[in-house]
Amino acid sequence: MKISAEIPVHHLPQTDFYASYTDGIKLGEFGISHRIDFFAIIWFLEDAGLHYIDFDPYPIKKNMVYLVARNQVHSLPGDAPNTRTIIFSKRFFDSIEEDDLRFLFAPFNNAGISLPNELVEPLTHLFELMQLESKLQQGNRLLHLYTNAFLVHILRLSHNSEATDAYQDERMRKLFELIGSHYKTQKFASFYADQIGLTARRLNQLVKEKLDLSVSQLIYNYTLIEAKREISHSVKSFKEIAIELGFREQSYFSRFFKKQTGLSPERFRQENP
Repeated sequence: MKISAEIPVHHLPQTDFYASYTDGIKLGEFGISHRIDFFAIIWFLEDAGLHYIDFDPYPIKKNMVYLVARNQVHSLPGDAPNTRTIIFSKRFFDSIEEDDLRFLFAPFNNAGISLPNELVEPLTHLFELMQLESKLQQGNRLLHLYTNAFLVHILRLSHNSEATDAYQDERMRKLFELIGSHYKTQKFASFYADQIGLTARRLNQLVKEKLDLSVSQLIYNYTLIEAKREISHSVKSFKEIAIELGFREQSYFSRFFKKQTGLSPERFRQENP
């Protein structure tokens, strides 16, 4: 069985921000699964099959935009389609002031956003301003303004998303942040409820109302994403992965993974070398 020594990582060159068409991006091989060390806005300019975010398939359609967060795993099998791509560092991302714009990059919120015809030309001009400003290298002030404007349009288009709507609730924002930090060690709703100032029952009711999920299912989502990353590109044993993700026994982890994906960890590793 072939096991990768580690997942390839694409790094942003020595800059906080970069905007380019496909032929200007030289970060490594895009056809294989790779982790990105930055945040990316990928705007596809043609129909071209599928691409994969954290091993799940998504359609490549003309004028569809995807947002990919730092540490997510991405791949573009076959020839790279024409794109407009905006990439920026964690430092640049952290300086985006509006919480709801940062939340657009939540790792479980990967569905693409289709741009309506009336927005294609204005957003193209905005992209070209980003591209010009990034080449001038005269600071990030205008780049922040352009990026915020672009993301505000994406936010408006995504308002039918349950996850985006849920983030308007301060309690839900806090929950997402807490789970993102503690999902490996804290598996019960009571921990998160205490931190937010709610009962576990009320927190589960809130999550059910907003997302039609339970707190446990949200924790499972985070756990499953990281499990896929570790299984696919790691020399770690399944036992080591299970322990790191907070499972007492490898057998519990294997049952959890198969229930969520339909595949055993062994089979998933074979199919994603």
